[in-house]
Amino acid sequence: MNRTYTTSRTHTTNRTRASMLLAVALCVSGARAFADDSMTHVTPTTHQMMKDCMERQKATDVTQSKAQMKRICKDQLKQQKQTGVPAEPVPTDTPHD
Repeated sequence: MNRTYTTSRTHTTNRTRASMLLAVALCVSGARAFADDSMTHVTPTTHQMMKDCMERQKATDVTQSKAQMKRICKDQLKQQKQTGVPAEPVPTDTPHD
């Protein structure tokens, strides 16, 4: 066999292997980037959103009953589900000095 042909073929094989290795590495790193990105956008459960709303209501007006806060929060969550837009907390009537 011709030595030049063998050396050229070896270089071509090495380049092909290096290219394939680079392509696999890029695919793996790209997949990990998408996987990490999807984990940061966790949607809270309805239960958690209700709990958060109740805490906000309690902080804004301590005189409201639990039933009133629950009704307000249910209305907000219902509106959010219908429109897809997070509801603004309902302003409460607080006395101004």
